[in-house]
Order: sequence, then structure tokens, then C-alpha cells
Amino acid sequence: MSQSAARDVADYLDTSYDIIYGEPELAVPEDDYQDKFIQQLLDELAPAQADIPTNVGNRQLINPQNYGQAYVITAKLADFKPLASRTFVIKGSSTIEELAETVILMFHGNLVHLYDAINEQTQEFYTQSEDFVPGGMTKVKLDLATVSLLNEKDKLTIHYDYGDGWEFKLHVQKIQPVTNEELPHVQKARGYGIIEDVGGVGALEQYYDDYQKGQVDPDFLDWLGGEPIDLDTVDINELNQLIK
Repeated sequence: MSQSAARDVADYLDTSYDIIYGEPELAVPEDDYQDKFIQQLLDELAPAQADIPTNVGNRQLINPQNYGQAYVITAKLADFKPLASRTFVIKGSSTIEELAETVILMFHGNLVHLYDAINEQTQEFYTQSEDFVPGGMTKVKLDLATVSLLNEKDKLTIHYDYGDGWEFKLHVQKIQPVTNEELPHVQKARGYGIIEDVGGVGALEQYYDDYQKGQVDPDFLDWLGGEPIDLDTVDINELNQLIK
């Protein structure tokens, strides 16, 4: 196991007593990847049984088979035209929290607002909230669950900034061996992304139309810092710097 992966697992061991999901029924490892660090994690998770709320499931937090793999995922900004999308690679050992933050950053969010994620296949709600859970869904802590739980073709929705109401639609395209490439890494990108606090998709589309016509409101331009943003352009090198 790499040093970074070992540190990831060590962090899980430090926080494992906070887990209230019940026995995580993790699969028995099938190959040499399962080492003493993951085994320690599994041993620590097993006793966490007490006081299980009705809206919290007995959900495993890692899948040993995929924990050391890389995930190729596509993401797009929902309900916005023209298309703003990303194709990126992330480690299976990353948390869902790290996945969500990577997506928000690569669409030019700055992480100053709340966010959550929903797995549409499993109806799991990944959140830090202690109270709110959408009807019919199971709550899972997004800072503990890992990307390794996801399967090929799984679809997730990430919500960011409940005021502006941004949604990012994710689709797991492929699970593959990790290479020497630094992860996470953006492979393809189209469109700039969001403008923080602009007012959501409707306001972003209005700005896009005004920009195309050369009619951006001067007050709005001042609010942007004096320089307009071209929503049709994106710099992959910049995105990869943002998510380091």
C-alpha cells in the first residue's frame, strides 16, 4: 500500500468510533491488496453497534476490492445550457466528501456553502447533517464513506449551495487500476462552470445571454471584479491546479 493510502486508512481508524451505522458487513478480501491497515480498519468498525437511528443504515464504508482502484467519472452542471462538463479520475480510497469537493472546485465553486450527495442507485444520502434526510433515503456520513463503494454505471447527484441550488450529475464510467498519474486529475473539460452567489442556473443563463450579446450590466461587471467571465472557455491546467 502507498504511504498516502496508509495515511487515509489511519485517518479512518482515528475516527471510526464516531460511526453509528452498525456492523458494516464488509466483504472478505479476495486478493493481496487487503493488508494489515485495512484489516485494522475492519476490526475497528465491527464493534460500533449501539444506538442505531432508524434513518441510518448498516452501510459498509469501504469496498476492499475497489479501494485501491481508480474511478473514471463524468460530471455535468445540471439544467444549464450550453453544456458544462468534466471527465476526471479519482482514487477509490477518496471519501465521498473529497469526491464532492473535487467536483465543486473543478466547476469553480469555492466550498463556502453546504453540500451533500445522493446515490440514485442505492438511495443513500451522503451528508454531515445530523437531522435532515430526504424521505425514503438512508443517511451515510460523507466524510467516512469512500468512493470504493461505487460501482460502474452508478449515478450520483451532488447538491451545492442550497440558496443558489447548484446540482452536478455524476456517472461512474469505469473502474481501473491506479497508474502513476497524480489523482484526482481532470482529463476532459467543457465550459467554465458556475459563478459563486450569482443566483443559480437561471441567473447564470441570463448572464451567459447578456455576455453573448455584449450587454453585461455594468454593476454586475463591477460585482465580478471588472472582468467578464467567458462561460464557454475552460483551462484544464487551471482545473488540475484547483483540485490538488
